[in-house]
Amino acid sequence: MKVNCFVLTLFFCAVVLKSWCKISTFNNTMQTYFLKFLKIFILLFIVFTQVLDSQGQTSLNKKADSLFIQKKNDEARIIYEEIIKKNQNVNPKIYLKLANISEAKGEFVKELYYLNLYFFKKPDEKVFEKMYLVAYENGFNGYEKNDLNYFLFYYRQYSNYVWGGFLLLGVYIFTVLVLKKKNNQYSPIRHKIIFLVYMLILASLINLPNNYKSVIIKNEKVYLRDYPSAASQISGTISEGNRLNVIKTDDIWYQVLWKGQFCYLKESDIWVVK
Repeated sequence: MKVNCFVLTLFFCAVVLKSWCKISTFNNTMQTYFLKFLKIFILLFIVFTQVLDSQGQTSLNKKADSLFIQKKNDEARIIYEEIIKKNQNVNPKIYLKLANISEAKGEFVKELYYLNLYFFKKPDEKVFEKMYLVAYENGFNGYEKNDLNYFLFYYRQYSNYVWGGFLLLGVYIFTVLVLKKKNNQYSPIRHKIIFLVYMLILASLINLPNNYKSVIIKNEKVYLRDYPSAASQISGTISEGNRLNVIKTDDIWYQVLWKGQFCYLKESDIWVVK
């Protein structure tokens, strides 16, 4: 967060200085060189800070791995969770190690949570099977081998290839339209509209895996409510370990579908997998 603020400040300075340069005695050449230097400096600063962050994460990871090998699970868990808390992009294998620690301690709900986090980043058939077995043995719902879960599994696994193909098709169509215009060839307006709609739909769907969320109930007994409010009528209860797909969010409330009924869960009662 500090790095982002600093970079934003630099960009703000660049904008101010650019405006100032336009009304100052600096000539256009000096202005151009200065802005190029500033852009390069910002880029190098971002790269440098990311390298430092990666090195710090690696150092902590090695320490945690050493404790993990020595079966010092509690100490290893603290460090792994610290890495996850402080970094947005972590090595997904950390989730597997935390799942292993949770399983050894008999914390099967937490094990499923970490397996889900890993699976969200790295779809893997063995992890898919592991989640199903753990859920089946403990009576948790939401991990069944049904059409929806298989679809989400294969979608996550191959979505990059699918959308890459659609994107290449879009680039090809765009190139054809540009060449036609360059050669003064007629292109019907409906073709351009269809292409624009195609690209807009592709842009909205390409981030679908990142926008998809599921939640795991972490408390023993959680109330389901009709509306996103603590004063809302209770429509039922749900126990820990169950996994549900998120329909939408409303502040600290998550709308889910449970047994064919739309209801709301409070954020403090769930772990969000995203």
